[in-house]
Amino acid sequence: MLGMRWCAGAIAGLFMAVGASAANAYVIDFTSASTGTSGSLFQGAITWTMTASGTLNNSQAFDGNSVPSTGLAYETDGYGVGLRDDEITTRPMSQEWITVTFSAPVLIDAVYFLDLFVSPDGSSREVGQASVNGGNPNIWLTATDIAGTGAAGSVAANFAPIWATTITFTVLSTNDSFGYADGALAGIGIAAVPVPAAGLMLLGGLGGLAALRRRRRATT
Repeated sequence: MLGMRWCAGAIAGLFMAVGASAANAYVIDFTSASTGTSGSLFQGAITWTMTASGTLNNSQAFDGNSVPSTGLAYETDGYGVGLRDDEITTRPMSQEWITVTFSAPVLIDAVYFLDLFVSPDGSSREVGQASVNGGNPNIWLTATDIAGTGAAGSVAANFAPIWATTITFTVLSTNDSFGYADGALAGIGIAAVPVPAAGLMLLGGLGGLAALRRRRRATT
């Protein structure tokens, strides 16, 4: 009987552990000065790397005057492409891009951009785009801040979690009437998932409980 109670208690603990792990989500914060071009998630279980059509750059200090409550650090303007450019730029004959690749599928549930603006006359809006797993763009972030007002050009897209191994970020060929269409990658939201090892332990515990029940029946 003690063995049965111990096993049941252990399984209850595992349920709590899995539930706790499911409550812990991540944000890859590209506005943090300490975020490089690679990193890890879920205690190192999954790694990620960034590649781009040119030199990756997040050296530009954050220069907006209003910040939404997204939990981002806003120390820099996020990542762009180019030695002297902190933005992903689309020109008439070329389109810069940044791709984030994960070592295993993750559930993404948010994307954050900075420096997306509406032209002062309201005739055009910059739009950030994300393409998941190599497909056509399926996430769009449309500017709401008006260019020239000192706003951050911050846009967030929150959505039902999507399984992803790669995400490629570009900017639509519309602009804010100041140069070319551009914007900076500020962050990616990662939805929480249970730790695989905890799931395996849970299955093992359930199997052990079933074995104890069979043994108890055989001795009665």
